Amino acid sequence: MTITIPGFGELSPVDHVPDGVACWNATVADTAVSVLVEHPATTADLDLAFIGSVLHDRERLLAVAHEAAADHLREHPGYGPDAVAEPEFTFHPGRDWLVRFAEVRVPGFTELGVVVVFHDEDVVGVDDLADVDLVDD
Repeated sequence: MTITIPGFGELSPVDHVPDGVACWNATVADTAVSVLVEHPATTADLDLAFIGSVLHDRERLLAVAHEAAADHLREHPGYGPDAVAEPEFTFHPGRDWLVRFAEVRVPGFTELGVVVVFHDEDVVGVDDLADVDLVDD
């Protein structure tokens, strides 16, 4: 079963997900999007109009996510203005969603990336998904 996000398009189901989890994804106009639903939630719990509104305003919200990631990383050695790349939007039921930057160009960070967590349009946290490896000078 596909899901359709208003103003964005259809997302296809992902095969091979854990029991109790449903996932859909697509890349449209260079924007990678995933939607996850974990039991007991169902697709009826998704606010597709809200997801569509975020994606409609994705350029501005991506700039907000970039700034939040920059604020989080700025003090680390090796930080530069192009420190994060390859953004991916992920949505769940409700108004919490995130942008994961899959590529982090700061020494010591893992391939897991950096996540900027939003509630509605407000940043509520930044997580580098793993502890920074200690780098000897």
